[in-house]
Amino acid sequence: MREPHHKRPPRTLRLRTLEHLAQNVQCPLGQLLQVAENVEPYYHEFDREVKGKMRRLVYARRPLKGIQYRILKNLLLRIPVTPHSFGSVKGRSIKDNARIHAQAPFMVKLDIRRFYPSIHSSRVYDFFVDDQECVPDVARVLTKLCTHKHCIPLGVSTSPLLADLIVRKIDTRIAGLAAKHHINYSRYVDDITLSGHFPLKRIASLVIRILTQHGFRSNQAKMVFYGPDDIDREITGVALHRGRLTAPRDYVQRLEAELGEAIQNNNAQIAPRFFAPREHYLGQIGYVRWLDRREGNRLIRLYRRVKWQHIEWLVQTGAVGGPGFSE
Repeated sequence: MREPHHKRPPRTLRLRTLEHLAQNVQCPLGQLLQVAENVEPYYHEFDREVKGKMRRLVYARRPLKGIQYRILKNLLLRIPVTPHSFGSVKGRSIKDNARIHAQAPFMVKLDIRRFYPSIHSSRVYDFFVDDQECVPDVARVLTKLCTHKHCIPLGVSTSPLLADLIVRKIDTRIAGLAAKHHINYSRYVDDITLSGHFPLKRIASLVIRILTQHGFRSNQAKMVFYGPDDIDREITGVALHRGRLTAPRDYVQRLEAELGEAIQNNNAQIAPRFFAPREHYLGQIGYVRWLDRREGNRLIRLYRRVKWQHIEWLVQTGAVGGPGFSE
């Protein structure tokens, strides 16, 4: 009797030889192995403020940088992502993530603590072997090329999507829990949001248990619950006011205040503070307008009242002082 045919998961990488890997990342095998066995000289570490905290980031130099880019483009982007992930997925955004929860009366936000450092190189290796059906030699080389100091590094092109793919099993479990209780679930990198029509403290505890079972921890001090009386909420940089998507109020107020100060200094000989380049403000206004066209248009009108050539002349000549002044 013929054995039943077992289909493998759709679009798995299934790389069976090192030569096949080299062909996919468009790199000579000898060079690929040389870089993989000696990756540390190709990394540069530096500190940068991210979301109000100083974080250690990693920058990859050539040729490792190019190899990682082709791993992302030619391999990782071929693998399907879950419908619940919005952080590293082309065509999905923080606005899409927030919209899912906009109309729900109850909501809880929690995050995965030390998300990237928690994804050890052994998890990456197991992902390529077990999930993607690559032979051990291929998985070992891919793991070396995509990790730094035994974990997924923050700042490398492969890291966001690779981390996202590795936690698909967590997404599946939490999504199953959410479906069972008729609630909404989404994840934006390490930020988890659930919403529904009843209080979610018990559900949040179950989600934390799932994370723990998979080797992750939640920062419970940062957990936030919203109820029907909370008309102003925020999810991953997007504000919700009575269910309507808009920009965070403090973000708009700070931008409005700086533009107002710039207008007041249209004819000043010495400015009391340092002003950023006009492109900086245009970018921030564009973000507000993307979320809330009406609010963004109001800021645009303020922006157009600034005599930017005069402000730039003040900055270039050093005729500024006060907070933010720099030589």
